[in-house]
Order: sequence, then structure tokens, then C-alpha cells
Amino acid sequence: MELARLLRVAGYMPHRIQERLATGDELLARTPELPAYLRRLGDADELAVLLRLFLLGVPVDLKRVGDLLSMQLRERLAGVGLLVVDGDEVHGAARLVPHDELLIASDHADLAHGHADHVPGVHRPSVALAHLTVRSAGERALDVGTGNGIQAILLAEHAERVVATDVNARALSYAAFNAALNGAGNIELKQGSFFEPVEGELFDLVVANPPYVVSPESAWLFRDGGLRGDAVSEQVVRAAPAVLAQGAFASVLIAWSLDPDDPAVRPRSWLDGSGCDAFLLHTSTDDPIETASAWNRELLDRPDVYADALDRWLAYYQELGIEQLGYACLVLRKRTDGSDGWFEALQLPQAALRPAGSHVRRMFGTHDRLAEIVPGDLLLDRRVRVVDDAVVTQETRFVEGRWQSESLTLRLERGLPFSAEIDAPTARLIRELDGSKTLREALAAAVNEPGAEEAGLAVVRRMLEVGFLELGD
Repeated sequence: MELARLLRVAGYMPHRIQERLATGDELLARTPELPAYLRRLGDADELAVLLRLFLLGVPVDLKRVGDLLSMQLRERLAGVGLLVVDGDEVHGAARLVPHDELLIASDHADLAHGHADHVPGVHRPSVALAHLTVRSAGERALDVGTGNGIQAILLAEHAERVVATDVNARALSYAAFNAALNGAGNIELKQGSFFEPVEGELFDLVVANPPYVVSPESAWLFRDGGLRGDAVSEQVVRAAPAVLAQGAFASVLIAWSLDPDDPAVRPRSWLDGSGCDAFLLHTSTDDPIETASAWNRELLDRPDVYADALDRWLAYYQELGIEQLGYACLVLRKRTDGSDGWFEALQLPQAALRPAGSHVRRMFGTHDRLAEIVPGDLLLDRRVRVVDDAVVTQETRFVEGRWQSESLTLRLERGLPFSAEIDAPTARLIRELDGSKTLREALAAAVNEPGAEEAGLAVVRRMLEVGFLELGD
């Protein structure tokens, strides 16, 4: 596409934009800094003009735009709603943000003047979903609630065919434009609610970013599902297994009314009889005020309206008896034998997520193998090794003229950002777990004292479950 070539030639990419605007990664945070950005940017070169139009959303003189964009390209961009010519000025009607090698168009971030069919850009939940998706080459994939199309475009890089659904026709228009902009020609777009457009079809991979927010509103299609409480998340989770082929994976973003005594009880109940194994990757827990304020921040410049919204949301949560709200990515795998599946919940660290699909797949495989190794005596006779991505770091402090060890930390450099403080016996055990010894031999070499075998077995099993260790053949 001509626009994509023009943007890339002009340097419309994250590191160049950050250099020009003297900003960090927060390319979406613009309102208070806009005057400073414009003065720093100027309008002397192609990149400055493109950033004014497509990132900052400020008008540019028509002649200046004409020097950069051909009339044919201007007309095509106006035809798809990206440019608006208003007398002697041209406005960028949509936002175009680079994400690594992709360019994603969406509505400008200002919700105050938007409409119910507002299409947001790529935000943190979208990135989390992408990082927690288990991918394979040649798949038939489904993206439910595609929005601007980012998940479908990422799926198109490895899948043979991608179907993307959304109830919002405007979102599908953005998704179609973004697919063309990024050269993704294997995406089929279908309008409809959740799984309705693909009823009766099976897929090898499903991703879903539905309007899962527990909200009393019906203001935004991307946020408000229109169902009571966490019913949107429940509906999507209960429906997903029906479109999964045997052995297929699904990654679904959800929110739910969390019971502090058993945080995973509701998502677990949604999968009764589903024939799926599941990892609930719990990303955060918010109280009602945190959730209400986070999803109404576009009202901050109107204090009275903002206060009324908070009161309305908090009254809704009180009516539903909600004291805490959980947020997670629920990763499913359809069993090949049709039997009831297992369910495990893991609290993810607060550290930034990174691509972890391979790590998640490995956790499913490890869970299967551990289920076959019963009782623990059998695990003691297996070879176990530390994964290549594991690192142990030591913190020391200079005290009274000598260096003293303060702590040892085991962490993963890739995949899910798990880390754990470990004691000296565990550190010695980790050094022995190089795959050349059985676990029994490694325990004897590292910690030869009463009770060490039972305690070490429990520690090793837990480290296997989260991916610090792996089983040998």
C-alpha cells in the first residue's frame, strides 16, 4: 500500500517518533503535552507533517499536505475516512500508531467526543492477549471481537486462514484497512456477536478480547457488553469450546466478580463439562473504586460528571455484591479424548509481559507429564533440568568490613516473567539439576539431611509447573 511505503520511508516508526517528540513509550499520552510536542516537532519535513496528521491529530495546511501526498492518495485516504479536507486545512480523522513492524489505525483517543462505535487503538490488554497466545504455523484461526484488527493481523503471520468477527461494523472497516496496510491478505471479516458468525465451524486457535468490563453503562461497544455483571466473560468462555478442534488452544481476556476465599471459583465453574484443560493466568485484582475510576478517566476534565459516574458504577457494584474484580487471560486447550479437563490458576507477576506463547504451551505439556508421574517416587527417578532461560542472581551487601549475601533470586529471562527468592539449599539443588542426574541423585548431592527429599520434591514440582524446570526424556 502506497501509504505504508510513504510512512516507512519518512521514518514513521517508534524509535524515530520517540526521538522527535522526546517522549518514552507512551505514544498514546498526548493531551497535556501537545503544545510542547508541536513546538519540538515543527513542520519542516515529511515526518513532522505525517505525525501532525496521523498521531497528534492537529490540522496541516492543505498546500503542505499536497507537497507530500499525491491527490490520488489524498482522495483514497479521504474515502476511507483517514483524512478530512476543510477549506485550506487537512485533518487526520484517524490515529495511526506504529507497533514494532505494524501500523495500526484507530479513532483518536478522546472518548469525550466519540460515539458508541468508537474503535480504540492498541492498549495494554491487547498487548497482553498477543503475548499469551499459543501459536503454531498453518493454523485456521479465529479472532473474536477484533476491534482494530491487531490480533487478526498477528494471527495472519503464522495462520493459513484467519476469520475475524465483531458486532461493530466500524471496527470491521478499520480492521480491513489495517489488514491491507500491513499486507495481511488471509483475513476474512464477519459481522456479528461473538461466535454467531462462525456457528458450526472449528478452529485450531481462538483469541478473544470481548467487552468484558463489568459495567453499568452502554456507552461504548468496545467496553460495555450490555449484560449484567460478568455475564459477557461467562458467555464467551462457555461458548469457546464449541469452536475448538481437538487439541486446539484459545486465549480469552476476562473479568469476573472475585471471591477472596476462592478467587478462581467463577471462571472454573464456567468450564464444567467443557472438555477443556485451562490455565487461568490472573493478571490483576481491583477493588470497585479502582475499576470505576480506570474506566471513566476520560471524564477527569469534567469533575462533576466524573463524580456522578463513579457514584453510578459503585452503586452498581454494591447492588451486585461485588467487593473485588479479577482480570485474567484464560487459556484453554480442547482435550482429544472428550473427558473433563483440569483447571489451574496462576497469579502472574506485576512485571511487564513479553511474548510467552511457547512458555504457556510448555506449561500445558508439563502438567500432562506430571499427571502421569504419580506417586512422587516416580518423579524422583526422572531426570530434571533447569530451562535455558533461567537465571540466578545474588544480592550482596558490604557490612562491617565484609561482603554478606542478602538474597538469591531465580528468574526467567524469556516467557512469563516469573521470579522467586530461593534459599541456599534450593540454590545448591538448582546447580545439580543439569539433566545428567535423576532428581533423587540431585537431591542427595545438594541437601543430604533428614526430610530434604520430601521438601525438595515439593519445590521441584512447583518449579516444573511454572516453567523454571523441565523434565528430561
